[in-house]
Amino acid sequence: MATDELLPPACAFAVSVLAEYEQDPEAVPEEAVEAARQHMASCPRCKEASAASSPKRKKKKVRRISPAESLAASAGDEAAVAAPALAGAEPFQVAPPVSQPPTAPGFSSPPSGSETQEQTIRIAPPSAGDGLIDCQQCRQLLPEYAEAMDSGQNVALLYPEVQAHLLVCDTGCLVLLDLFRQEAKANRKYRRRPVRDPFRVMWWQMSGFFRGGLVPVSPRALAFGTLILILLLTSLTAFLAIRWDDARYYHPPNTHLLPTPDGIGLSDGLKIFDACNAAGYQDKRQAAQAMQAGNSKKAEALLSAAVEISDTTGCNSAEAAIYREDLRVRLSGHPYGIIVVSFDSGPGVADPQGGTDRHILYAAYTQELVGAYISQEQYNSAQMKVPGAPLLYLVLANTTGEEEGALQIANAVATLNAKGNFADFGLQVTGRPPILAVLGLAPSRLTEVVLPVLCRAGVPLLAPTASGLFIIDLLSQTSLYRHCTPGFAFIRFSADDSAQSRAGADYAYNELGARNVAIFYDPSNPSSSSSARYFSQSFTAHRHTRIVAQETAVASGLLDANGRPQASRDDLLAGLKDALQAQPRPDLIFAPLLSNDVMTLAEAIAQLPRDQQPILLIGGEFVQPTAIQKLVPWVRQNQFTLPRIYVTVSSAARPPSGDSPWPKQFYAAFCTLFASPGSFCSGAAALDQGALLFGDAVELVTLSLGQNQQSGQQAQSSQGQAQATPSFPTPAQLVQRISNQSFNGVSGPIALRLWNNVLITSTRAAPAILELQQDGSIQIAQ
Repeated sequence: MATDELLPPACAFAVSVLAEYEQDPEAVPEEAVEAARQHMASCPRCKEASAASSPKRKKKKVRRISPAESLAASAGDEAAVAAPALAGAEPFQVAPPVSQPPTAPGFSSPPSGSETQEQTIRIAPPSAGDGLIDCQQCRQLLPEYAEAMDSGQNVALLYPEVQAHLLVCDTGCLVLLDLFRQEAKANRKYRRRPVRDPFRVMWWQMSGFFRGGLVPVSPRALAFGTLILILLLTSLTAFLAIRWDDARYYHPPNTHLLPTPDGIGLSDGLKIFDACNAAGYQDKRQAAQAMQAGNSKKAEALLSAAVEISDTTGCNSAEAAIYREDLRVRLSGHPYGIIVVSFDSGPGVADPQGGTDRHILYAAYTQELVGAYISQEQYNSAQMKVPGAPLLYLVLANTTGEEEGALQIANAVATLNAKGNFADFGLQVTGRPPILAVLGLAPSRLTEVVLPVLCRAGVPLLAPTASGLFIIDLLSQTSLYRHCTPGFAFIRFSADDSAQSRAGADYAYNELGARNVAIFYDPSNPSSSSSARYFSQSFTAHRHTRIVAQETAVASGLLDANGRPQASRDDLLAGLKDALQAQPRPDLIFAPLLSNDVMTLAEAIAQLPRDQQPILLIGGEFVQPTAIQKLVPWVRQNQFTLPRIYVTVSSAARPPSGDSPWPKQFYAAFCTLFASPGSFCSGAAALDQGALLFGDAVELVTLSLGQNQQSGQQAQSSQGQAQATPSFPTPAQLVQRISNQSFNGVSGPIALRLWNNVLITSTRAAPAILELQQDGSIQIAQ
């Protein structure tokens, strides 16, 4: 084979690759070397050329040619390869001969003997000013070039230097280009498309800092995403700066959010009236939701948790205990009768700024529920052991201490007694159990409002804490109450205002040695006026006694921080100054006033010298003795002298005496369930008189129901049916049975009698007199 004979392009490529590989192995890709070796092994012409060139011979002198001729010759050799590879490029054209059949890219058939005309390729030679790249630089750009060609991009515009190099390259770049195009075509579906969503661009900007720019992004999306990100960062920075400035220079007031109870209404578990203990309040709320959802087991567990909460601040869990007992009664299947227990939970609005002491707001008004629950639980525990025996069901009624609330409760009771539509009032009672009685609706100003409604409804009212004597006069002298529906009666077994006032007057004269007395009273309140009148009559009946001053304190329109009415503080202090200037100077001040007014007088007296302090005797149905105890720490804090303070009450907690089991059971249950940890469960201040009176009131009803217990033990019928349901006494029968009761109660001995057809009172009621000690304790003085 002649040395000057031109080889086909494929053969020339294989020879040039192997020659370059021998000079610099690192400069030639392994794919090109492998392709060249395979071609050399399979091409007969290359084998013949290799065998012919094996003997050494003289090197023939090669004539130098111009650059233009060299470019044309190289283009002629590579035309077959460049034509398919550069099909998308426009700068040059290849005109194949007409007589030659098409060949595969990269290979050409050997020329036939009949060919006498060479192929003519016209290529525009690059200008002198264009910069050419070498093969090493071209091969680095070939992957991008091939991917651009596969994507349909204009490679002549994007990579002009690579295209110019491919026109003149004879060392295998075209073969590599074909390989990279095949790889780009295979990886086309995995290729990432430019991100056009500005929010995705924001995400890649925030999280793609370590991706090295591998995510293609649309320029417009990049602009909008960057703008949105800048605006968000600016807004966040401004917000944080403002909050930081507010935290440094503006401090909001320290607020104490208190749970607010429900207002006026009836409840057997779905409404919460006592919010004294915050944890117990939340448990009761969740229990109400569980009962509405029909989950009795969860509701009982939550109510038990509320009952077992330990509280040393004066709160009690009697409301939760009553709701739990009612739930057990509903689930027991026993018949039951209803007692509506009315009490005052307070105004029902807690100050969100923390100005309201929740223990003053609620605790003093829920002690009555303690006595009611203990009596209910003691009765039901015994009745549960008897199949079909009647049980007791307590429905709580909250008046919030207002006449409007008391009248609303009375009307609701009358409607329930007539129609039995318990669900309309938010109660969970099923069927139509009888309403046995209403307990509470005190003090006397509320009792006066509800009496006509209950008279027409024929429902008895047990009001042991309504001690106003004018109620008796109203019932005995008004013709309306001579024609009440059978079953109505006003039942009070406690000492009234006249008995308390007489006991206070006698004690002041005989034990305290008082001879000159000043009286403060509220002329707008019948109970206060009657207490002042009976005290004056009883005290002046003694020898050498005198009423030296009578001052008025009208509680009208003014409310304290807890929403309770009070008299004007200035009027009270002015009246006290006038009374102390009376001649002779008063030894004692009798004040049947509200707790707030009494505290105002006590604080003013405490600031006087000890030898100038008159004794303060408090009477009537208004004062809670436990509230007076708060005067002791105030006096110590201000370094004043505590005056001698006495309180006349209807009853007081005493150690159980006699053979009656009821007082022992009552105090045992109280010490177990409601006594504060670390405190004594006995003593005059352990229980308010309301708890004692309500406990005895429920006991009266249970004693009357106990006479009907035998009806629940009837024998089974001949067909083997279940035991018969006992019948409850009618309201008239219940009133008759109550009027015959006589027993030793926790509030004192009780012996009832019925007179004037609607009045039931006790013939053995005896008031008590309490004394506030210097250490803050309360002792029974008489």
